[in-house]
Amino acid sequence: MRPPAAALFHAALAGALLTGAVCADARTARAFEVMPHPVHDRQPHRLAYACAIAGAGLIGLSFPLADAADRRYGEYLRETRPGAIEDRWNRTVLADREASAALLGGESLLALAAYLRFIRHPAASRVALAVGPARCAVSCSF
Repeated sequence: MRPPAAALFHAALAGALLTGAVCADARTARAFEVMPHPVHDRQPHRLAYACAIAGAGLIGLSFPLADAADRRYGEYLRETRPGAIEDRWNRTVLADREASAALLGGESLLALAAYLRFIRHPAASRVALAVGPARCAVSCSF
């Protein structure tokens, strides 16, 4: 392209773009539908945080309990008196169950805390009647 032809081409292109930009307001004079911003009530998450702290505490407690169960099992293995062997075994099983219960309880509380904090939505109204064009008559959420 020769320089005058290129300048003419660029001027025509710029004019077409500017004309489209100037007329854009007139073409969109029928404004977009105004969407109201949803108002979110700030819900305190104290129960979720309490469950998380209690769950972490129980998980942390399960480690010393498991160590105690291991020590009791060692004592059971070293026991030589027939009457005391069963007693040591029962105490070992009890300590092992305590450690398992603390671990499982802590994990359950952490899962509950995650559900309460991030998944569950506040239950303001589960059933609503919405009347208007392009809307459902009845809305039900779980």
